[in-house]
This record gives sequence, C-alpha cells and structure tokens, in this order.
Amino acid sequence: MIAAALCVAAVVPLAPGLSRAQEKAPRMDAARPSAGGFYAGDPQAREKERLEEVFGIHLTIPPRRHASERVEIDDTSVTISVWQPSSGQSDIALQTRAVQWFLLGRTQFSTGSRGLFSEWPDVQSATLVFHDVLRKDQKGRRLAAETVVPYLRVKLTRARFERLKLKAVEACVEKDDCAAVFKAAFDEARFDRKGLKR
Repeated sequence: MIAAALCVAAVVPLAPGLSRAQEKAPRMDAARPSAGGFYAGDPQAREKERLEEVFGIHLTIPPRRHASERVEIDDTSVTISVWQPSSGQSDIALQTRAVQWFLLGRTQFSTGSRGLFSEWPDVQSATLVFHDVLRKDQKGRRLAAETVVPYLRVKLTRARFERLKLKAVEACVEKDDCAAVFKAAFDEARFDRKGLKR
C-alpha cells in the first residue's frame, strides 16, 4: 500500500502540466475579443469598442476581421456594419439573426439595443447592416478587388424601442423564426439579396 502511494507520488512530479491540460476551454459565446488597434487613432475608439461589447456582434479581431465591420457614431445615431455571409442561409435565418443580435445581443454577455439606449441617453436611433464581401477569382488566384454589398438593414429609434415588447422578440428567437418581428419591430427594415446575384 505504501509502495503504491510512493509510486504515484513519484509519477506526479514528472507531469507538472497534467492538471492544467484538463482545464475547460472557454465557451465560444463567452469570447470577448478586443478591437485592439482596429480603431487606432480614432477619437471615438473607446465608445466604439464599448458599443461592440454591448452588442457582442464583432467576434473576430484583425487580421481575420474585415475592415468593413465597423461601428460608426454620429451625433445621435449609431450604425453597426457586420459581414454576414448570406450563402447557405435562408431569409428567415438571416432575419432572425438580425433581430436577435440587434435587439437582445449576440452573446450571453451582450444586451443589444437595451444596453445601447440605457447607456447612451443621447443616442436617438441605431442601425444594423448585414453585408457580404464579394471577391472575384481569376485562374484560381484571388484578386485584391472586393465589393461590399449590403443586403439587410434595420433601423430602430429610441421611441420605437420603448414601445417594443421584448417577450415577443425572445419568443420568436426561441422558435428560430423572426420574420414577422423583422417586418413589424423596426422603423425601417430592408432585406434584398438582388445585389448579391449581380
């Protein structure tokens, strides 16, 4: 019995990283990447990075994050642009994703429009834009030229948000079908894939 305990004690020091190797990997929806130098030199960088946290939408950092994925702040409005590839996604799936990310936030730590309107009292409207980035291939080589094509746009004013029933939003997200909410919840809701086919 004592000999067996000594053998185990002798083996454990040989594997100092054993306990660390079995640590749990972080959940993907818990990731909070930093925008880092994405807004380098921008006087609004801190506010933009905070807005990214509030919505939880931009989950990749440069160089994987495309330059078109930005937050823009005007006097009383905010615009969030996200590269969301549309191929292989149904219209309902994309509309549901836009409703969830914009109104509730993308991750478990984000609050979406609720956080925006409570944290920034001067902001009167917010806009979310989904776009695709189209690249042309020539003889198997990718050309540097890219075209950013917006295909989904939703705009929400503070006044409209205050009348919004978030329980209905949560219910449609739970069902994975927010097509009706997409049409009814916003001051402006556009969805058009035609530009992607040209």
